[in-house]
Amino acid sequence: MLLLIKYTLLYGIVLMLVALGGMFSEHSGIINIALEGIMVIGGVAGVLTLTMLPADKSPFLVVLISVLVAALAGIVYSLLQAFASINLKADQTIGGTALNLLATAIAVVIAKYFSDSGSAKLNYSNKPFLFSIGGLELSIFVPLGIVLLVISYVVLYKTRFGLRLRACGEHPQAADSVGINVYKMRYRGCAAFRCAGRNRRSGIYRAPGADLEL
Repeated sequence: MLLLIKYTLLYGIVLMLVALGGMFSEHSGIINIALEGIMVIGGVAGVLTLTMLPADKSPFLVVLISVLVAALAGIVYSLLQAFASINLKADQTIGGTALNLLATAIAVVIAKYFSDSGSAKLNYSNKPFLFSIGGLELSIFVPLGIVLLVISYVVLYKTRFGLRLRACGEHPQAADSVGINVYKMRYRGCAAFRCAGRNRRSGIYRAPGADLEL
């Protein structure tokens, strides 16, 4: 029973973190199909950072640095979708699908380059990310995901930023008429909460259809 609860929380939090990022994009008026690709890029960046950090470094710093690097990589990659959709007026579905395919290819190449065995698998220890509660071993992303869920609700529905973001998605012409920079708000929506989810067994992400395991 504990095993079922653990993996339900772990995999559920991973999907919830991605859904939060997609929620901000959707409310800004951008259909972000590239969420899977953003997960892959953020995951690769986070795992590479984890493998390169010294073994004697404080667990808190290991977690903080790897999460920040993963989030930054996800933000940078999501800006490609934002640029294609907002500035180039490209089809959002096609652009997102292309970024998903590109992300998996990039991840496989990077993983093989840095892997000791030459395969698309990176070896690392995820002990700094784990904690136990009453015999139940969980990832720190479980409480972090719950906190981000609450913060997302407050930001989206209780702040001026959230009001403007939703206005840009629901009626961009009206938002523009009152002086809101729709392009800027949509860029912010695409970049918001690009923190990749992790799980205990595979670290950050297991790419479907590719020989890639992180």
